[in-house]
Amino acid sequence: MKSWSHHRDTLFNRLPLWGPGPDTLISSVSGSVVVYNSRLDAFEGKGHAQPYAVLGLCMAGGGRTRKVNDLVRMDDVWRPGRVGLALPGPAAQGFTPSMDMLAVSFDLDDVPACHGKKLDVEDLRVAASQLFDDKLMSAVLIALLHDAEAHGTSSAFFDHGLSLILHRLATQTSLSTAPPLTNRFKQNRLAGITELIESRLDEDLRVKELAEILGLGTRTFTRIFKQQMGATPYKYLTMRRMERAKTLLKSDVSVTLTASSVGYANPAKFAAAFRRWVGVTPSEWKGTKR
Repeated sequence: MKSWSHHRDTLFNRLPLWGPGPDTLISSVSGSVVVYNSRLDAFEGKGHAQPYAVLGLCMAGGGRTRKVNDLVRMDDVWRPGRVGLALPGPAAQGFTPSMDMLAVSFDLDDVPACHGKKLDVEDLRVAASQLFDDKLMSAVLIALLHDAEAHGTSSAFFDHGLSLILHRLATQTSLSTAPPLTNRFKQNRLAGITELIESRLDEDLRVKELAEILGLGTRTFTRIFKQQMGATPYKYLTMRRMERAKTLLKSDVSVTLTASSVGYANPAKFAAAFRRWVGVTPSEWKGTKR
């Protein structure tokens, strides 16, 4: 196995490719622990195999994410305050939104036992398949960043905090009961709806049509969708269109063609919506080559 310093250097080299670059980047001497606070661009495709685990906290931005490999299958929504875990393993296929991310990459074998339990990949596999709204984990991750800035990543506080978060993830997933059948049915049906949205981003897709597919009224469908996905159907559709548009523009697709590819017949209306959502015009986005 290659040294941890090699894996750290590989991670350092990849970070600028994922976004504008980290605001904070702290590593242990060996390279087996890396803390970074960075803005990440949206990504779609196949990632890289990784030897390390990653704990992430969404600080700003977010949206739907999907990840599939031999270990996990995740389809969830990042939003500020949500915590997620990626396990060491093979490259995953999927997509992630643009967001500000606080992350800790680490060697799972180095994390000390918590409450007498030493965790491994199997203990955390379920936790790696979902995102969590947990104020305690969010607060501990932010505290770990501040501790690393002051003392590096080798303090007893840092080790204990990392172990505490992993134990909480494993405990929450192992103690959680299966949701009622009606809720599971809603989740399964909504998974089909999000797939449909993804395949029809270039069409004039209406919320009423989506609701009718499930045999629901528009108001009921909107309420259920927001509960499960963290955004209204209209906001979610707009978010996915803008993420697709950013990817197309970065690939040198023209503004006019990009507009039609994400459901806007009028390029001027697309440009106005893009600026409201992203903060710059489509042409400015193309020019920055982010």
